[in-house]
Amino acid sequence: MLFVVMAVLLAGWFWQQKSDQRPVLAIAEPVPAGSVITANDLEIIEVSGVKGAIPSADSDTVIGSTAAVGLVDGQILTRDMVTADPLPGPGERVVGLQLEATRAPAGLAPGDVVVVIAVPPEGDPSTPGNLDNPTVLAPSATVASAAAIEGAGTRLTLVVPEPVAERVTAYVAAGRVALVQAPAGGDE
Repeated sequence: MLFVVMAVLLAGWFWQQKSDQRPVLAIAEPVPAGSVITANDLEIIEVSGVKGAIPSADSDTVIGSTAAVGLVDGQILTRDMVTADPLPGPGERVVGLQLEATRAPAGLAPGDVVVVIAVPPEGDPSTPGNLDNPTVLAPSATVASAAAIEGAGTRLTLVVPEPVAERVTAYVAAGRVALVQAPAGGDE
């Protein structure tokens, strides 16, 4: 008798899960950040419980838009992954970095504005003069993507002004970058 009750409950649960599914857009082919999304890059899959997933009926709003972040095969699309604006825009460059948790604010999200600062190499106590007047590498950079990597800090993609892109990249490669989040709407 218990077996029959469990089987009925399990069948009901599976039916409920199936009935909650809806068709949404997913990535069929990898799309690098900054690339234009085509119809061939998309596929329709049925899922349930994916907050912010773009319904398949809205494919015309995605085709021709720009990938705001790198997209991988099978990834379900959400609105913050695509943009109507080209990325990077004129006079901008995209820089990727991974920072330890102490070098970037927690919870950064696409659209946040940060200040990129040069910091001493790890283990270098530096001098109070260097610490009191740090070098600003980019006074305003926009977060294009951010992902917390468990045990490894935060992986980010920043859109920076073209004139500072090479310098920021060199400091990133040397492990000498930290970020400060700017206030929403900028400084007054």
